[in-house]
Amino acid sequence: MAVASPVEVQITRGLSEGHPKLSIGPEAALNGPAGGPAQIGRSAPGHGVPAHYTRGQLLDALFLELRDADTLGDAQSISRRIHSLFMQSGSHTLDLLMMRSAKAIEGKEYGLALDLLDAVVRLDPGYVEGWNRRATVYFLKEDLGRSLADIEQVLRIEPRHYPALSGFAMILRKTGKNDKALEVFQHVLSIYPLLENAQDAVKSLREELWGQYH
Repeated sequence: MAVASPVEVQITRGLSEGHPKLSIGPEAALNGPAGGPAQIGRSAPGHGVPAHYTRGQLLDALFLELRDADTLGDAQSISRRIHSLFMQSGSHTLDLLMMRSAKAIEGKEYGLALDLLDAVVRLDPGYVEGWNRRATVYFLKEDLGRSLADIEQVLRIEPRHYPALSGFAMILRKTGKNDKALEVFQHVLSIYPLLENAQDAVKSLREELWGQYH
C-alpha cells in the first residue's frame, strides 16, 4: 500500500459532484454523497434559512452552511444548531428518558443508561439521538460490536451524522484499522471541514501510516 507523506490537512469545500463516498463502513454510510440534497451551491453570507423550512430542509441548509463555514466560530454555531435538531424528539417521555440517561452517563452508571436508552429506541426507532447515545455508552463500556451496530442505525437515519461517523472512525483506529479510520475521518471533514478533532486525527493517522510504510 502506498501512503503519501504526512502533510497539513487540506480542506476542500463546495465539491461540485457532492461529497466523496466511503468504500468501507456501516452500509448506510455508503449510500450516496454525505451531503444528500444539500448540494445547491454556497449559502449566501449573512442570510439565515427561511422560517418556513421543514425540519429536513432546515437540516439540509444547515449542513450546507456547515460545509461552507469560513470560521471555526461560525462552524461551531451551526454544529450546535444541527445537534439541537437531532435532539428534538417531539415526545416528553423521550426527552425525560434522554435527560435521565445523560445523568446516568455523567455518574458512570452505564447499566442504568443502557436500560433507559433501550426504552428510547424501542419507543421511537427513528429517533437518531437514541441510537447515537446508546452507541456512545457501548463505546464507553468498550463493547465495540454493539457500538458499531448502533452507529449503523444512526447512519441509516442520517448518513451525515458526523459524531457517529467520528465514533466509527475511533473504533476503527482502536482496533488497528488505521487506513480505514483515515478514510472515515476524511469523510467527516467533507461534511464538517473545520472540525478540529477530525483534522487532528487525519494529520496523526497520515503520520502513523507514513511511518509504517517507510
